[in-house]
Amino acid sequence: MSASATGWTPQELNDSIRRRDLRALYFLFGDETFLLNETLADLEALALGAGLRDFNLNSFYGDEADGVVIRDALETLPMMGAVRVVVLKAAQDLKEKDWEHLGPLLEAPPSGVALICVASKIDRRKKHIKRFLENGVVVEFKRPYDNQIPAWISTLGKRRGLRLEPEAAGLIHQLVGSNLADLDSEISKLAQFLGERTSVGAEDVLKVASRAKLDSVFELTDAIGGDDRARALCCLANLLDQGQSEVGVLALISRHVRILKAVSGGLEEGLTGGKLGARAGVSPYFLKAYVEQSRLWSDRKLEQTFRALLDTDRALKSSPLASHIWLENFIVQSLSRASGRPISR
Repeated sequence: MSASATGWTPQELNDSIRRRDLRALYFLFGDETFLLNETLADLEALALGAGLRDFNLNSFYGDEADGVVIRDALETLPMMGAVRVVVLKAAQDLKEKDWEHLGPLLEAPPSGVALICVASKIDRRKKHIKRFLENGVVVEFKRPYDNQIPAWISTLGKRRGLRLEPEAAGLIHQLVGSNLADLDSEISKLAQFLGERTSVGAEDVLKVASRAKLDSVFELTDAIGGDDRARALCCLANLLDQGQSEVGVLALISRHVRILKAVSGGLEEGLTGGKLGARAGVSPYFLKAYVEQSRLWSDRKLEQTFRALLDTDRALKSSPLASHIWLENFIVQSLSRASGRPISR
């Protein structure tokens, strides 16, 4: 194993794993936990193989770990294997005094050991992060942009041997949002439902999706697009009651508003039909509804809503207030109509 000063993308790290190029020091961080955890599992498999995993893998958590104990694990020779793997999760919570015990090993990692740190965030001013940047591999896992999700849906489907028709992929995106873990879970359900069949159509997605959630997602996005405040608040309550995360709901709303903006811009350019759907990244299955709703959204209202979405996203990630309050506040501030068709709960 060798270590070099590097700052890699997740794809570069995955390419390195495929080449079986194992480094001594890794620091993985970011808010895309699905990809991060998959990469962690791949690194562990590369280092440990099919050998004595229980004897050559040590796992610690930063909020309860002792730097001396971690150091001892790093200095322990692997048993009947080439590499000992030490994983430190929630590494952002490890105290500075404990990092100091690891300092010399970060400067010159011992042979036959791989230290993999996992964190939600990093502070590049910290001494130990600078050491990782100089001597190891530091990779940030960011949530994919909304326009990257269709490609991810296709990739997740291929991993399970499925070929998703465009309308099916668009429907999954509409129902599930942009969270990769949720998308993978939904595609897993599809694979189990289809059995040996590999082609996935929109009707398959509709059969597998929870009817309650299906109705609630469409009700919410329809209420948002229809600028219907009261109805949107009821739909929000329904979705949250079914266990949908606040972040997931915000992703669904954000995607819907982005599509409305793209449709509005396309209509101004005279686009229709397939060309308009391609511009907006939406299946013909949904295009008519978006066209009708876009007429309710001026450019100024769209821009104001995008700013409100950004503020709400920040609040969800940082505020101590209950998350649903910020979503309700967004709907109250962003939608105009104070009354609408009631939704049964």
